[in-house]
Order: sequence, then C-alpha cells, then structure tokens
Amino acid sequence: MLNIVSNVTQKRHLALSISALGESPLEILNTTHDNGKFASLSQQLSPIQQTISTLGQQHLAYPILHYYHAGSRQKSLPLALARLYQALILATIANPDLSVSTRTQFTITLRVIDQFLDTLNSAFIRAETHLPPFPALEAYKALPGFDASQKQMQEGLSEQSQKVLLAYIQKDGWEWEDIWQAVEEKSAP
Repeated sequence: MLNIVSNVTQKRHLALSISALGESPLEILNTTHDNGKFASLSQQLSPIQQTISTLGQQHLAYPILHYYHAGSRQKSLPLALARLYQALILATIANPDLSVSTRTQFTITLRVIDQFLDTLNSAFIRAETHLPPFPALEAYKALPGFDASQKQMQEGLSEQSQKVLLAYIQKDGWEWEDIWQAVEEKSAP
C-alpha cells in the first residue's frame, strides 16, 4: 500500500511540474519560447522524461495507478501529458529553426510519452476509433519562430497517439477541450 501511495504522489508531482509550464499547449509554448529557441523548455524535459519512464514502469507493476483520479486540472496526469505532447508536436512541426539539441529533447520526450501510453493497455484503456477535434491554431502562428500553416499543424497532430490520449483523458473523467484551454479562458464569460 505504501508503494501505491508513493507512486500516486509521484504521479501528482509530475502533473504539477508540467502544469507549472502552462495550463494549455499555447501557454506552455508562450511561456518557454525564448524568441523561438525553446531552450528553457528543452532544459526542463530531461527530469520530466525520467519521471514519465518511471511512472510507466510503476503503472505496469501496479495497474491500480491508472484508476487514481485527480480532482483538479493541475494535478491530472492525463491532461498534463496531453498538453505537453501537443506543445512539443506543434513546436517541432512549426519551428524549422529549432537547434538540434532542442529538437532531440522534444523527440525523446514524445517517444517517452508514447512508451507511457503503451502501458495504458494494462488498464484496459484502448485507443478511440477517431481522432479528437483540434482547435483553431491561429494563435500559435504568432509565436516566435513558428512558420507553419494551421493545416500543417493539424496534420502533424493527426497520429495514432492522439487517439490513445483522447481515451486516457476521457477515462479519467475529463474532456479533450480541457487540454486546450487555460483555466482563465474556461471561466471567462
């Protein structure tokens, strides 16, 4: 029981660490853009990668961890992972001038998240049959270094992992739209 409580705490800590970067993919990218270089985001990914890998192995050892539900958006691992995933894909697709080291960190993190998503089968979370809806991405084009059309960005987001993320979010009681909107945007009249 102590191991499970410890693992739930680690899961919550990871969600909070990612949420501190931003509460939507746009907020993450806007906070860490460094004039289109994304060096600060890249530097923060190594410890996040390690924690995601560890949690993936813990989820295999203790499948009950998949059933822990966080009541707040900031503590929800499914929302945090999905936000980070979308932000990294968009930055990789839309910014052709990323340094090799930044692009490598983004790619490694995306792979680590994909590996984590593979553990969801042990919790009977199966990919949805359809891609989730993606919002208008016009605001992303204003980010420094972003040089892609909305169509290019949406095509980049259209991959199998999105179907698993959608199922993971819904199984945890959230909606896909929750990853794209910051709390302030949702509470605005």
